[in-house]
Amino acid sequence: MSLIKLSDAIENLREELRLAQEKGKNQSLQFDLQSIELELEVIAEGESGVSGKINWYIFGGGVDSKIKDASKHKLKLTLKAVDATGQPIRVSQLQEQLPG
Repeated sequence: MSLIKLSDAIENLREELRLAQEKGKNQSLQFDLQSIELELEVIAEGESGVSGKINWYIFGGGVDSKIKDASKHKLKLTLKAVDATGQPIRVSQLQEQLPG
C-alpha cells in the first residue's frame, strides 16, 4: 500500500473545491464556504539523520510492519477558505435571486 502525503491530500482538497466552484458558476443555488474541518488519521514517520525530519501521511489502513519508526495519530485541521485576495470563497456565483 502506498501512503499519501498530508500535503498532497490538502492540495487535492484545494483542487476539488476549485472544481466545485467552477461547476457552480451558473447555478442559482449558492454556498458560502466558511471553514473546512478535516479529521484525519495520520502516520508520523521519522527520518533518521541529522535533520530529525518527520513526514506526515494519511492513514488508509493496511499499513503493516514494513513502516518503521512510525506512529498513528488523529489530526484535526480547521481551515478558513479564502481566495487569492483573502476574500471568502463562494462555491457558486449567484446568477439569479432565489424566491423567499
